[in-house]
Amino acid sequence: MTFVLRAIDWINDVLGGIAMVFLVAMIGDMLYEVISRRVFGAPTMWAYDISFMLNGVGFMFAAGYTLRRNGHIRIDFLSTRLKLKNQDLINMVVYFFLIFPALCCLIIGAYQGWLKAFLTNQLEPASAWMPLLWPLYAGILVGFVSFTLQSIAEFIRHWRAVKGLDPSPLAQSQENIPAAPDV
Repeated sequence: MTFVLRAIDWINDVLGGIAMVFLVAMIGDMLYEVISRRVFGAPTMWAYDISFMLNGVGFMFAAGYTLRRNGHIRIDFLSTRLKLKNQDLINMVVYFFLIFPALCCLIIGAYQGWLKAFLTNQLEPASAWMPLLWPLYAGILVGFVSFTLQSIAEFIRHWRAVKGLDPSPLAQSQENIPAAPDV
């Protein structure tokens, strides 16, 4: 089981690294566009399309990476006052009844969008460059799948913590939370 969890973590680490490279490429893309437009008076047809595609795919690639590092925003001011075992139970319920069904719907929609774009060679109609859209949709689909895999891994970690087999995955994140000031 731990091999599977480590493999999922590795996949999301790789995708997170790719997202970081995409961010640097997007900055370079925008810098090139600004210099080309402002200095040389020669705007590009493709810079905006590249930037929104890199941003969209990079955002999705980083979702699982961020989840693994407990980097997503949580509104858990009440649950943090509970024992870690109870927090793990709450997280299991949220994953099972909210996160998994939502991600299944999103994966189905992303797959259908990718398939349609791939089979029809769909182009971006709002762009003068008119790039193919299926690579963008493929990246979004990969991002949703990797986020789902990481969600399953986190569910299993919470389950193992409830069973007493492993420490809670929340234990590390709570060490980084500053204590509340005395009022």
